[in-house]
Amino acid sequence: MSAPLTHRIRAAGLLVRDGRILLVRHEVGDDTYWIPPGGGFESVKDQSTRDTVRREFMEETGLKVDVGPLVYVREFAEPAMGRFHMELFYRIDAWRGELTLANLCGLGGDEFDIKELAWISRDELAALPFYPAELLDDVWERIAAEVVVIRHLGLQR
Repeated sequence: MSAPLTHRIRAAGLLVRDGRILLVRHEVGDDTYWIPPGGGFESVKDQSTRDTVRREFMEETGLKVDVGPLVYVREFAEPAMGRFHMELFYRIDAWRGELTLANLCGLGGDEFDIKELAWISRDELAALPFYPAELLDDVWERIAAEVVVIRHLGLQR
């Protein structure tokens, strides 16, 4: 019998401006990929996953954000790492500040993996290594919707 998986909750924000989405480029070993700003729920600092989005946005982008409705839920198992992940993606309704990676200094982890912030267009995004790829289907329309219906992206194993 295999050992039980630990659980990781990740919350991220989807910020779209002028037809472009704000993404963070990670380099981990030989792997490079783009993802929405966000990170793991930290029970010492966060009272909710919306708090996680606000904290992670400040750390990774330098922006203060107003977190809107939940748009996507994604689940996946990573047995080799002994983890089960639940990801929550929220629409960002407003933001303030200037983009910077400076807030990552001294945090460890992502401080060394995050290499760039960029506003990426729909056409550019289709050509990049982007996670989760399932968002490519309808993220633009769902973010623009007045009323958001949560989409479960399924359980991936």
